[in-house]
Amino acid sequence: MYLQGKKIPNSDLTVSHLFYADDTLFVGDWSEEKFKNLARILRCFHVSSGLKVNFKKSRVFGIGVYSQEVLPLARPLGCEPANLPFTYLAVPVGGKHEVKKYWKPVIEKLQLRLSA
Repeated sequence: MYLQGKKIPNSDLTVSHLFYADDTLFVGDWSEEKFKNLARILRCFHVSSGLKVNFKKSRVFGIGVYSQEVLPLARPLGCEPANLPFTYLAVPVGGKHEVKKYWKPVIEKLQLRLSA
């Protein structure tokens, strides 16, 4: 079973992974088999390239999945299970974007930078 990704609504695009600087996001349907396959892929990447994933800095999100399902898969890799919302590069991810308080930290940070 390989990483199929998720189809973007109203589009012909399917996303299986995203890269930004030294960060990677893998996207797909949740199953124990697919998660273990992804772990195998990452191990093969390490063996073939010599580069190693820092699992201590990695997090596993199970969107629409009970945390009891995420924990037993994340822990053996050394990853932390995580939940939405979270912050990435000072931008909130996975919250209610229409709620004003959601954007308050972003606005305050921008105001500090602009005033300097």
